[in-house]
Amino acid sequence: MADSTQATEAPAHSGPLYEVSDIDPRRVIFVGAGLLVTVLSVMTLTYLIFDYVTDRYSSRQPSASSLAHTRAPTPEPHLRVNAPEELRQLRATENATLNSYAWVDKENGTVRIPIERAIEVLAKKGLPTRSERGEATSKAGTTKVTKRTR
Repeated sequence: MADSTQATEAPAHSGPLYEVSDIDPRRVIFVGAGLLVTVLSVMTLTYLIFDYVTDRYSSRQPSASSLAHTRAPTPEPHLRVNAPEELRQLRATENATLNSYAWVDKENGTVRIPIERAIEVLAKKGLPTRSERGEATSKAGTTKVTKRTR
C-alpha cells in the first residue's frame, strides 16, 4: 500500500515576494531626501553665519602695522642641516687656531702660539708659583704681580 501524501505541484504565488507590511520603500527615499536637504541647509546656514561674523570681527580690528610682516630671527638653537660637515668645519677651525701663530693684542705684545710650542715652553720654564706675600714668581725669572687690595 503506497500512500502518496506528497504534493506534486508547488502552490502558485500571486503576490509580491517580500513582506509588504514591514517597510514602504517610497517613504525611506523621501525621509533620506529630506534628511539630505536638512543637512545641506544647516551647513549652508552655518557657513553664511561664520562668514558674516568673521567679516564683522575683521572690520573692528585695527589695521596691521607695516612692521608686522617682517620676519623675526629664529631663536637658538638653529636647525643643523648637515651636522657632521659642520662639526668637521668647526674642528678644522679650532685646530687651525690651536696650531698657528697670531697676534692677540699687538699693542700689549700678546701673541698666540701653537699648543705644542706652548707645552714645550711651559715644560722648560715651569708654572708660576705664588709666594706668601702675594707675588707671582716663576723658575725661569721673576714676575712681580702686586696683590690687589679692596
